[in-house]
Amino acid sequence: RIAYVTREEVRGAKPVYKLQVADSDGVNPQTVVHSSESLMSPAWSPDSKRLAYVSFEDKRSKIYVQNMTDGRRDLVAEFTGINGAPAWSPNGRNLALTLSRDGNAEIYIMLLETRALQRLTRDPAIDTEAAWSPDGRDIIFTSDRAGTPQIYRMSASGGTAERLTFE
Repeated sequence: RIAYVTREEVRGAKPVYKLQVADSDGVNPQTVVHSSESLMSPAWSPDSKRLAYVSFEDKRSKIYVQNMTDGRRDLVAEFTGINGAPAWSPNGRNLALTLSRDGNAEIYIMLLETRALQRLTRDPAIDTEAAWSPDGRDIIFTSDRAGTPQIYRMSASGGTAERLTFE
């Protein structure tokens, strides 16, 4: 299955954003959520039973997890500032998030069961778009700490970030 966001323009009205899921070939699309505000960054859980995404309801970013089995939607992050770029850990118990709750865009790990947060990055640059390594031990992310956006790796338990690209 794939998840994606569409935007429908209606003459004289606000656009409607839809978070949709479909078979991998685009057949059988189903709307999961619709909103008059932007939706973005859908991410499937490893078991494909949940979908994390960003919504701009109430004019600010929030991260939700939608249970695809029972339709329940849980708000997991609505901190001051940026709440974005959710990425599931391989075991499905954690989300890597980009949050600016402390004033700057940083990478955090949220244990979903308790909603406990661990801040991974601490840099005045923008750190965003985390992805997990297949074994769950590392986080790969984008940062402009070198002056231009580059890719970095660090342990999912924290530590020093290692620069991977030099473009």
